[in-house]
Amino acid sequence: LIGMDDKFIEKSFIKLEEYCRSEAFKGYDPYDGLNSKLFDYLPFLRKNRLFKLIWIQFFKRSPVNFRKIAGIEKDYNPKAVGLFLSAYCNLYKINPTQETLVQIKSFIDQLKQCQSEGYSGSCWGYNFDWQSRAFFQPKNTPTIVATTFISNALLDAYEIIGEEHLLNTARSACDFILYDLNRTYDDNGDFAFSYS
Repeated sequence: LIGMDDKFIEKSFIKLEEYCRSEAFKGYDPYDGLNSKLFDYLPFLRKNRLFKLIWIQFFKRSPVNFRKIAGIEKDYNPKAVGLFLSAYCNLYKINPTQETLVQIKSFIDQLKQCQSEGYSGSCWGYNFDWQSRAFFQPKNTPTIVATTFISNALLDAYEIIGEEHLLNTARSACDFILYDLNRTYDDNGDFAFSYS
């Protein structure tokens, strides 16, 4: 952004915000190919790891977006909602308006709805199945990345709204990390948390 004037940056921001609002903050993800409704008609391919990898990469790398044709719908991505929440908290700190506060509360409600259940603490995953070379991860499997971004966003919201449940939800994500994530140890006894 070096050399760009403030008016250009502001216009770009407003244009982006208008687009996001017009889409109700839903969108596609580079890795959402397995949300395709075509798979409902080809269940035998859902079990093939190589096909799933190729399918995801096709949608990720294609210069043409074939998602509508393949029956992939725009959706709420929990991590994206967390990033929107943080962004709107920053906006509120700069210019505290009722409209921004309403949007902040809307994001909080959305994050409550897409929280993964059955774990030691609050946690979130992605809104799509995902195949990597090493493993398959079903939709909504909580990840450390999505959970930490969202927890930080909830702390941002807590600073503005002051509602205790936001602090408690963010704090309980620590329990998910400590008690539910696998750890890999090295020879020195140091460890790393798993991604999911």
